[in-house]
Amino acid sequence: MSERRIGLLVPSSNVVMEVEFYRCLPNDITVHTSHIPRLNQAIDADAMRQTTVNAIGAAASMSQAELDLVLHGHTASSYAGGIQGDIEIARKVGEAAGAPGMTAAGAALRCLRSVGARRLWLAAPYPAETTQTAADFMTANGFEVLSVEALGVDQATRLKKVTAETVYELGVRAVARGNGDALFISGTGVHTLNVIGALERAIGKPVITANLAALWGSLERLGRADAFRFGESRLLEWQRACAGH
Repeated sequence: MSERRIGLLVPSSNVVMEVEFYRCLPNDITVHTSHIPRLNQAIDADAMRQTTVNAIGAAASMSQAELDLVLHGHTASSYAGGIQGDIEIARKVGEAAGAPGMTAAGAALRCLRSVGARRLWLAAPYPAETTQTAADFMTANGFEVLSVEALGVDQATRLKKVTAETVYELGVRAVARGNGDALFISGTGVHTLNVIGALERAIGKPVITANLAALWGSLERLGRADAFRFGESRLLEWQRACAGH
């Protein structure tokens, strides 16, 4: 089987998503990262606009890599643009890189639907205002958001320092309200690989994180969803159970 290549676009502060990908991808699929520059490291609307605009140049820098897929790995800028904005990001980065384009936010939607989720608990490391854009995006795409938990990190450079314990506690707080079908943890810049198993055991429901969804979505687009693994995630089990109903 020939090698397949995924191009990954992440903000310059994100040193997490690439690492979680190459720890989980099968040997015949490689990841190649281009960092999106931006002057504003605050997690706010201006930074989302900068990320969206500058992602096109970052994608173009990989146009000679002969990619099989280019992935926009920044959920918050997709939320800021809404449904149409997210679609446009995927189209523009794909055209710039010369490969099929997709977004982490779009992958999250497909991943949540693949486990039959309709009612979500939502948690994110962002400030409350940015986290609310995630909830609004999910609502606009047909999900019912039962709870919204925001960690309040307001600088992108601090996301990589959020501990697994903190992510776990954030998720547990989110599921304390309502009877959800799945927990969604947004944010491609925070480590979630090592917390999935503990959270799924604690709540007995699927836990979908931004990086997990993006990895699964990339493999699905390449026809390799069967090769998915992400820590102790039971995603493939949840999907089989959903398909059997």
